[in-house]
Amino acid sequence: MIQKYLDMQCNRVGGLESQTPFGSVGHNRSSVHKWDIASDQRPSPYAAAMTPSLPTELLKAIFRYATYAGVDPSSPAVTGAKTDWFAKFEGGNLETMETKIALTRVSRRFRQIALEFLFEFVSIDKPSQAVKLAALMKKQSSNTGLGPGKWIMFLFVRCPESNTRLITKILHFCRDLRGFSWNPTTSRTRLRNGETAQDEMIQNIPINIRFLHWNTPLDQTNTFAAFLHKASASLQILYIGGILRYPTSQWPHLHVSYPSLTHLQVEDTYPFQCLATWTMPSLIDLDLIARYWGGSPVMFPNVGSSLRVLRFSRSFTLLASLLAHILDDYPNLEEIYYHYFTFRRSSLWDSDARHMKMKKVVVGIAETVHMDIEAAQSSLRHNFGPISKTRFPSLDTIIVDVVSSPLIPKGTKFLMTRVSEDFLSAKISIM
Repeated sequence: MIQKYLDMQCNRVGGLESQTPFGSVGHNRSSVHKWDIASDQRPSPYAAAMTPSLPTELLKAIFRYATYAGVDPSSPAVTGAKTDWFAKFEGGNLETMETKIALTRVSRRFRQIALEFLFEFVSIDKPSQAVKLAALMKKQSSNTGLGPGKWIMFLFVRCPESNTRLITKILHFCRDLRGFSWNPTTSRTRLRNGETAQDEMIQNIPINIRFLHWNTPLDQTNTFAAFLHKASASLQILYIGGILRYPTSQWPHLHVSYPSLTHLQVEDTYPFQCLATWTMPSLIDLDLIARYWGGSPVMFPNVGSSLRVLRFSRSFTLLASLLAHILDDYPNLEEIYYHYFTFRRSSLWDSDARHMKMKKVVVGIAETVHMDIEAAQSSLRHNFGPISKTRFPSLDTIIVDVVSSPLIPKGTKFLMTRVSEDFLSAKISIM
């Protein structure tokens, strides 16, 4: 559960005179207490003698190692990212918050160095937290020295959408922001001039941002599309959810190149309107949460050969023609995830398609027919039987996840292991 840390972050800033506790964000742990600001400003008389006389740059390297949470803000590379990257990254940073706060309590020198690490990541889930942080940032912005506006590199927000303008004020002060997650909760009251407020927020997101998680419907897409165009050179991980509030709003067909984009997740009824015009030569992971029932198989023609992982949602109907197109156009694809509505469906793999690097196939099945486990295993061998070692030399296992079924427990996972040339005689076990 997200609890309180932002008060401790704010209270650690040098020169902060108020001793009023701030709202904050973090994990709910009984071992975490509010520290007295007076004691914070009066380090132990033994602290100076105990503090190692190491060069500042070496101490920064040590602090970075001690508080590492998956991404080095100074490094352009991101490895091992998954579709739930934003949630895991937030959790990892909150786990390191106690260490960061402890470092600021060692000595004045440690606090001076550690403050920038303390404020690298800020998570907000209550309007009161945003109010107090905005006030602190406004106060600190009048100083010529460093402050939260310079230190904050990742801002994750999930407070009500009615606070859009307040979050925009915070964004305005975040000069070196690298990641922004806007995942607002539903407001009881509709924000007045909501479209204008949303546009202002988008316009205050730095265009050199690398990680963007936008999970709220857009009133209109022009401003957001224009922002993505400007940020296209730096974006690495992009999640777009709930993209259209009104079906009549059309996504502009802008031909844009995203040279650094490695992970893309799109949630939209018609996501291919934009993907068809995006060039993504470095894309590794593509997750489409969309409705699709066929039509032209040319969905994302400008994705490079770097694509390794492809995921389709439950409402996406993967046809044999589309699968053949994917296997042919993406020779380096290693993992594919998709869904069936029944065990009995004709096999998508009953063709001459081949792929040398495919390693993992994961299928979700929502069965409505009264089929027991033995009958399901027989159908699985029939569906995946044509996959031979000659045509798919790297594919030795297939995972089938039962999403729902009258006779098979929800969450049952079948593991198919090839024991011969093909999967007709595959060993099937329950994971």
